[in-house]
Amino acid sequence: MNAISSNPRVSDAGFITLQAAADYLGNGAIETNRYESEIVDIVRRESVFLTRVTPQSATGHPHRFFDQTAIAQGGFTDPRNITATPSGPTRTERSVYIKAVSAQSNFGLFDVDVTRMQGQFASLEAKDIEDITSGIVITEASSVWNGTATAITDSSTQSFCGILTQITNQATISLGSSIIDGLKAKVAAMLANVTQSVRPTAIYINPIINDLIDREAKASKIELGTVEVAAGVVVTAINTQAGVLPLIPDPFIPATTDTSYGFAAPGSGNSNYFAVILTEKMLERPVVHGADGNLNPRIFQLGLLSGLQGQYVGVHFSAVVAKRADAAHAVVAIVRPTVTAG
Repeated sequence: MNAISSNPRVSDAGFITLQAAADYLGNGAIETNRYESEIVDIVRRESVFLTRVTPQSATGHPHRFFDQTAIAQGGFTDPRNITATPSGPTRTERSVYIKAVSAQSNFGLFDVDVTRMQGQFASLEAKDIEDITSGIVITEASSVWNGTATAITDSSTQSFCGILTQITNQATISLGSSIIDGLKAKVAAMLANVTQSVRPTAIYINPIINDLIDREAKASKIELGTVEVAAGVVVTAINTQAGVLPLIPDPFIPATTDTSYGFAAPGSGNSNYFAVILTEKMLERPVVHGADGNLNPRIFQLGLLSGLQGQYVGVHFSAVVAKRADAAHAVVAIVRPTVTAG
């Protein structure tokens, strides 16, 4: 008896045809298919940014707050003839619209029953339900930078207003200029603001630029420190006028070849890679959660569908806002030759 290939074949009608399951048939031996119980998986499910910028309860929809940009102005006067010009603080009402991110999976009753009966992938159903939440997290992790809403008050666009759009404090490091010097100079300029007390806490950066910084430091014999930015996540750091700032690589920070986010086009063969200098205490992730106080994505199990499929839907009502986007934060475009990711 000849062994037949156990590989599935797709028929002309589109159905998968499974043939003999034996890997080998012989005297004293019958080898059958068997799999490891762990599924190989390096799919990205987390974001350092979402870990460091914790969510909070929204005030409502929209989420509202006040920015103060100035205080009452003082002035010198004759001590024997005191005069003063009336003034007061400058405060502006702000609002940000809450957006919804959802994900869904349907589980067929028959397939779930077969998997449970075999018992080899005991945790598969729970893993797939958890991955609904992970899908929401990854969507948010990308949109916090490059969401397509034009402003935090944009209620018609379903995506976030990305931080790269919100921040108006900008700088460019041209092709051939030192990346390290450019970042340090921008941090120093932020601290030199005589009307605003700015204290950046981290620089989020495209990983390509992170690598170029390492090479520049090596060539210039600059020693970069290390900082733990989340549990088990250690990154390099640079000394600035604001202290030691971690360089946090974030793959969701885009690179562009056009005039996106108000920067000049980088020229043929080059890209604008972005470094985002953030004062993290001035970032908010307002969440609408109902009365249960759960600030994380929630999973709902709906009733069985007509085909006896279990339906699981995840949803998260949230937004991201960079307060004082004109002073507390900055976006630096770094012009470098385009590198293909992946």
